[in-house]
Amino acid sequence: MEVRKLQEEIFTWAKEKGWLDRLVDVPEQVALIHSEASEALEAWRNHEPVSWTDDKGKPQGIGSEYADIIIRVLHYACLNNIDMETEIQKKMDYNNKRPYRHGGKQG
Repeated sequence: MEVRKLQEEIFTWAKEKGWLDRLVDVPEQVALIHSEASEALEAWRNHEPVSWTDDKGKPQGIGSEYADIIIRVLHYACLNNIDMETEIQKKMDYNNKRPYRHGGKQG
């Protein structure tokens, strides 16, 4: 995996763009991640294409909002000294041991 490298790149970019100029605590981090998920839902509800670019060159659609979610998660993980590459691998290893549709939940 190359998640660690991407996480570091995103954190450097966030710093250069001024996103580290003030403290963003965990509740606000979660809310901002949630806001990106809500934007993805709105794109779907508006029947937008999965990925498109507006007339100003800005990526739009569910794909772009999913990317924003990942960018925010990796940025905030770095803020909280979380190695997402390790966390993802640990979670995947655990999930691989779980039974088919564990918990019987739908969706």
